[in-house]
Amino acid sequence: MKAVKVPALELFLHEMIPLAKAMGVGVELSDHRALVLTAPKEQNRNSLNTAFGGSLVSLATLAGYGVVWELMRNERNAARPEWSIVVKESRAAYRKPVIGDLRAICERPAQAAIAEFKEALSRYGKAKLKLRASIVENGQTAVDVTAAFVVTRPAAPALRPA
Repeated sequence: MKAVKVPALELFLHEMIPLAKAMGVGVELSDHRALVLTAPKEQNRNSLNTAFGGSLVSLATLAGYGVVWELMRNERNAARPEWSIVVKESRAAYRKPVIGDLRAICERPAQAAIAEFKEALSRYGKAKLKLRASIVENGQTAVDVTAAFVVTRPAAPALRPA
């Protein structure tokens, strides 16, 4: 049997965000353009046998979170502190029911937005990044989610006099 490499993001989500594991979230694609997450409908269906709205918005939010997580993970400064990533605000627009498995696509932000984000993070130790993720089925957008993620670094420990 051939070994399958599970992406670091998927392992992180399953370990640190139990809902992601319960939903069956997987990473379909992570490249320079977008992050695509999937989840099986069976674990995320409602009483109408369509995808549950809470699962749809959760998957889209996780896709945005994943984009920020990968951005922070890919920083080249090995001495960087651990970062905290939280959702500050989000808004969802449900356009049509999802009949099959769930698929969320979050496009990576433009280089200018990334540069502005990194500059604020460097200067203030805190920065906000706005992202848009979509739940797509058969080439059609079923749900649009816009969210603002805030990244903070822990405060440096206070120095005690010797």
